[in-house]
Amino acid sequence: MKTKKTFIAKLNIFILTVLLILSLIPLVMTVITSFIPEGDLFNITKEVELSDFELPSFFLTKKLFPIGSEKFDTVDGDNNSGKVLQLDIKDGITGIMLNVGDVDIKKIKDFTFDINTGQKIKVFYLGFKDVEGTQEFIPTEITYVPGEWSTAVVHVKPDRYSMPDTEHINFVGLKFEFENNEKLFIDNVTLRYRFPTLWNYKNVLQQNDFARYMLNSAIVSVCHVLGNLIFCSMVAYVFARKKFRGKEVLFAIVLSSMMIPLQVKIIPIFKLMQFLGWIDTLYALIAPGVVTSFGIFFMRQYIEQIPFELDQSAYVDGANDFKIFTKIIMPLSTPALAVLAINTFVASWNDLYMPLILTSSNNMRTVQVGLATFNRMHQVAWPELMAASSVAGIPIIIIFLIFQKKIISGMVEGAVKY
Repeated sequence: MKTKKTFIAKLNIFILTVLLILSLIPLVMTVITSFIPEGDLFNITKEVELSDFELPSFFLTKKLFPIGSEKFDTVDGDNNSGKVLQLDIKDGITGIMLNVGDVDIKKIKDFTFDINTGQKIKVFYLGFKDVEGTQEFIPTEITYVPGEWSTAVVHVKPDRYSMPDTEHINFVGLKFEFENNEKLFIDNVTLRYRFPTLWNYKNVLQQNDFARYMLNSAIVSVCHVLGNLIFCSMVAYVFARKKFRGKEVLFAIVLSSMMIPLQVKIIPIFKLMQFLGWIDTLYALIAPGVVTSFGIFFMRQYIEQIPFELDQSAYVDGANDFKIFTKIIMPLSTPALAVLAINTFVASWNDLYMPLILTSSNNMRTVQVGLATFNRMHQVAWPELMAASSVAGIPIIIIFLIFQKKIISGMVEGAVKY
């Protein structure tokens, strides 16, 4: 019998461990994706080959154009890699501009390409061109072996560029300056990303006013928590301790309001906020959530478990209802208040529907609405979105760590009858 109980206990522990691991998988996937420069968790893009020059010249003209010369040619190379790009040097200068799509310069680690030239490069310039057409070239160090095929590595230093929009780079420029006008051969141009990278978190906090979204959500959530703790407790105290005509009818109305979908209530709420002139303000986000039906119901059920004899003793000692509520009921209801606080905070912080309907300007967005704005060139930027989601989840984790002991004690006390 003892062996059977031990087996059942171990089985329960194993099942709970498996469930815990499964529940943590989405969180782990979110965090890992936030360190990816491009792509997603199942398609991590560490490097992109911009061109190996095997395409016909007609297609290459759509992806690149020469610098310092009027044309370029592809010839058979002697590096056993098929076609290579041949550039003529005019007035000591040559190079190419390559299409890279839409790239954030801060995520680029370096460029590599095979190069062959019979003379020493006097100056090498690495340049970028953004979506607005602004371009900037800066002298950059390059490693190569003159006179033979070698792989050149060009490291990118984003802080050196002062372009207005370095987050949306369309072209990269490789510009060479020589003493003499000789041939230059290039092959296998590859862009390599920084991996893992923290740039996604930096971008999240700097762009799209995400810090403002966090502040708006914090203000709204804190106001909702304070409102529910104060007003729901006061209403619950009346329902739990006082006798008056129509009490059960009013409480039934409170409970029935929990069954009405938010989509039904949003129209009268919107019209009321419009009448008050609160649309696109924090007032519109705060006012509807300072008292909730669930908060009233939850606190009433908890207060009813507190012995009524404590109230009677306080009345005998001369205490009024306010003192009984603040000095006796509220301190004894601390576990329930902690549960209500974290539930209200999580619900308010994660709310998307109400802020989406009641606000329109960028300054009034909350964090959940802001998460929907993390796209680039009509595509979802998954790494930045996951970084933003990780940042957005930090306040909830902090709140839970603060109130976890109260939540556990509230669950235990709620299971014990006074």
